Amino acid sequence: MERAYYTGIETPIGVLWAASTDEGLLRLTFPRPREIFLESLQGFEVVEEPERFEELSILLREYFDGHPVDFDIPLDLRGTEFQRAVWEAMRRIPYGRVSTYGRIAEMVSRPGAARAVGNAVARNPIVIVIPCHRVVRANGDIGEFSSGVELKRRLLSIEGILEAGSELSERRQLLGHLWP
Repeated sequence: MERAYYTGIETPIGVLWAASTDEGLLRLTFPRPREIFLESLQGFEVVEEPERFEELSILLREYFDGHPVDFDIPLDLRGTEFQRAVWEAMRRIPYGRVSTYGRIAEMVSRPGAARAVGNAVARNPIVIVIPCHRVVRANGDIGEFSSGVELKRRLLSIEGILEAGSELSERRQLLGHLWP
């Protein structure tokens, strides 16, 4: 049985749960009960080993302090070929920028597959490192977010994309940070 190592990482938004294999980071989830996180690791021999996540903890601390971070760490992406392509495309969205479902569909050579991209985005197993929070609708709407739109707004605010009290509407702020 394959081994998965895990830990909880304290952040300003709560405990993020991380799991890795010998290949790389397998999961990073927003706060949830430990038991629910561990259920996502069924089929693995699970070992709690916080020291494996020291680099990730440092990078997350820098991120939440508002510093641009390049999460250049090995990943163990498990999903369909299409999902992995979408997740890799999301990794290319720079800090402080957003992209749209349609643009990601074009990046993975599937123009017109924005809805399928949305499904792959929703199944992102490694939040923040694979920045699903940087994907918005083509019209500038913030879109949905599995952990709630308020958390998405908070992450976008950390990156300077959304500014509370701005004279610009949320939609205009998002469209002003479109990439590419």
